[in-house]
Amino acid sequence: MKAFFKWIKRIGLGLVALIILLLIAGFIFERISRNDTKKITPDGNFAEVDNHRLHYYKKGNGGPTVVFETAFDPAGHLQWYHIQQQLPVSYTSFSYDRSGILWSERGENPKSGKKMAEELHLLLEKSNVPKPYILVGHSFGGTLVRFFVNQYPQDVAGIILVDSQCPDDKKYLSPELFEMVNQGLPSGFLKFANTFGVARLMFKGMFPAEKQYKYQNSIMPALLYKSADAVLEEQDHMSSIKKEAAKIKSFGTIPLLILTASDPKRYDSSIKDEELKLEMINAWDKMQKDFLLLSTDSKQVMAPNSGHYINQDNPKVVEKAINDMVDKILHQK
Repeated sequence: MKAFFKWIKRIGLGLVALIILLLIAGFIFERISRNDTKKITPDGNFAEVDNHRLHYYKKGNGGPTVVFETAFDPAGHLQWYHIQQQLPVSYTSFSYDRSGILWSERGENPKSGKKMAEELHLLLEKSNVPKPYILVGHSFGGTLVRFFVNQYPQDVAGIILVDSQCPDDKKYLSPELFEMVNQGLPSGFLKFANTFGVARLMFKGMFPAEKQYKYQNSIMPALLYKSADAVLEEQDHMSSIKKEAAKIKSFGTIPLLILTASDPKRYDSSIKDEELKLEMINAWDKMQKDFLLLSTDSKQVMAPNSGHYINQDNPKVVEKAINDMVDKILHQK
């Protein structure tokens, strides 16, 4: 028996030593990888905003300017990159990285909806893109759009919500489902994983394995370490941002398009309980329909065969919505 416990002790010590070696190797790998990212040339430009630099990617010339607001996502402007390649250059398309994400510096401003809207507005002014703006917000980006419209309605000519998050979703969900969908990312684990090189492996295939996403799949893991802290910080402020956004209940007469995912299997991988899954589908559909009340000029478009990331699952729907909104605005002049 004594020999058995001695053997167990040796195995335990061996496993501890192996874990320590793996952590050291991961830490070194992460530091080398971060140093290599200095060789990556940013695909866009920079502008100074409140004493820090924000990165943006612009295509096209002339107005209006289509402004993309990304979801709660470390990929920043990369989520719109493939769509921008398909849009006409007769008008301007503009995506950017929020403070601390990808190539944008974090700065010192708080991660509040109001301040993020102010940063975006100043960035647009500094980059000299033509007004008016068409705001395109996906998921959490749809919540952030509310703050921009509320603060700068005179600059906004159109709004497109892409399967937008509902800031007052608690009204639509049972307590059990609300807790499930709002539990967030495991911050402690992800910070640990980010330090020891695991996070970049976890997010290696974040975009589909298709040719049009080759660039995004090469950049995303390399720069994830820069985005992770900022995204987790946004998560820390998510509840207060949603609470403030829920108070913004009207866009007035600004034209509004609501793109809604309609694949009935879109929650199969995330919700296993059939009753909760059905509740989520019905509640999400109700939230999306209620967005029609935000504007006196609103329309909903269902995105077939699409999950939450319509910009990846069915980008043509997003492209068409943008082109339709641009035509609508140009014909109003």
